[in-house]
Amino acid sequence: MIVTCPICRSKYFVQPEAIGESKMVRCALCSTTWQQMAIDESIDKKDRVTHIAKWAFFWFSVLAFLFSLFFTKNIAMKIWPPVTCFYDFLGINPLDTKKTFVIKNMSTFFKKRSGKLYMGLKGELVNGSNDVQIMPSLVISLKNEDSEPEGAPKVPYRKVWIHDLMYNKLLPNQKVVFETEMQSVPYSNLICDVNLDVL
Repeated sequence: MIVTCPICRSKYFVQPEAIGESKMVRCALCSTTWQQMAIDESIDKKDRVTHIAKWAFFWFSVLAFLFSLFFTKNIAMKIWPPVTCFYDFLGINPLDTKKTFVIKNMSTFFKKRSGKLYMGLKGELVNGSNDVQIMPSLVISLKNEDSEPEGAPKVPYRKVWIHDLMYNKLLPNQKVVFETEMQSVPYSNLICDVNLDVL
């Protein structure tokens, strides 16, 4: 059994029969004496098992969080697009799809409808590989230019949204035309960036 000094917390391994039901003992380090009662070893083992289980659960939770952070980033961006900014900050980019997919003939347009300014984006997505590919989603981000024209708002603006394409798969060299628009953009001098999200 393990006996612990109540003052300096030094620990000593003692045979249970040397203590019996109760015995006066003295700490070799601080010379404190106390009445040591018999310790139920089964309770001590349960405490150790509980302690180990708590730490195992803690580290499992940490590893599960790190796994979800690094290996399910594309799903996270689909569910909550603003998290893209967080991954950009960490330098963790979505899967590299530049060699597989090519965006061509992309253009933006603006129009007013019911007094609100809409921004539209259209272009073509081409499967540049020799294999059938699962259709990605478009991760579109907007931000205002660093140097605004005089009289333009100086408030920083950033918006991210996901556009899902109609088809599930693209054949080799097949292309699909896409068009999406976003309501209530604040002004027209915006920088548009498009990434591809492959799950």
